[in-house]
Amino acid sequence: MSSPPSTCTTEPANLHWSKQDTVRLIDLYRHYPCLWNVKSDMYKDRDKCAAALKRIAEEIRKITASITTGDIKRKIETTESTWM
Repeated sequence: MSSPPSTCTTEPANLHWSKQDTVRLIDLYRHYPCLWNVKSDMYKDRDKCAAALKRIAEEIRKITASITTGDIKRKIETTESTWM
């Protein structure tokens, strides 16, 4: 099953995420409780968290080649602040 083309656009220091791309990111994020489950022992493990972010970035790069781990972190932070 291939992903539909991304509508995520990049500009220097600016990244616009489509709703579809944001939903994809959230779906991937759910698979890594070390990033969000404060009760998990892995939550405080920086290496596991960094590896999880790297894997998410690798998946997102399949549809948006220029995405970085930093872009992923920023989007997660802004999404959390919007919805929490």
